[in-house]
Amino acid sequence: MDNKEQEKDIQSLEFDKNNNSNDYKFLVKKLKNIKESINLLEKNFLEKET
Repeated sequence: MDNKEQEKDIQSLEFDKNNNSNDYKFLVKKLKNIKESINLLEKNFLEKET
């Protein structure tokens, strides 16, 4: 996840503050983004080790 994606996530968080009906979808989306970030970091770390 690059800075632009993080900025979009922050903006979407601010936008969704007043929208409780989408909280679940928003949290799932955030969890997927976190998972992708962790996977990329892990991949980059493992590539550096070899």
